[in-house]
Amino acid sequence: MQPMADKLISKAESKSMTVTIGDFADVAVASNYDLVYEVYNTFFNLLTQDDQVRCFQNVAAHLTDTGSFVIEAFTPGYLYRLENNQYVDAESIELKRVKLDVGRHDPVTQRLDESHIELTAEGVRLFPIVCRYAWPSELDLMARIAGLRLKDRWGGWNGEPFTASIVRHISVYGK
Repeated sequence: MQPMADKLISKAESKSMTVTIGDFADVAVASNYDLVYEVYNTFFNLLTQDDQVRCFQNVAAHLTDTGSFVIEAFTPGYLYRLENNQYVDAESIELKRVKLDVGRHDPVTQRLDESHIELTAEGVRLFPIVCRYAWPSELDLMARIAGLRLKDRWGGWNGEPFTASIVRHISVYGK
């Protein structure tokens, strides 16, 4: 993590930026913010419900009275299509490269262990991902536990309506 922070700090545009490294569920920061955001399923990198609730509580403690907490995340509706709580998907098939996406789902913990696999003549490369997903309604409850409320929810960054067929959502919470 430190090399990424050092690279950010070295950029001219970020000279006035404070960089804090820590577990985003409970990292200590000295300020309050108008905007806290976690995009592209980052929130689901917290692997327990307790960690996810702690994150909401930490955000609530550092959000201004008019501030917003924005979460972009997938909706787990596609999990019902799994067979035996697992899947294999051929993402791309080329003459000299095959990319697979494989996963195992634990519905009790709401955890998805996934690996993107690349097969080439040079060998096999694995790109593992582990996440604990939450339904939008569960996120709303976590927000309420932390003293936040849902302000808005969209099906995309252009304000598309959130419907049952949407595969991701942008949820906005505030005090």
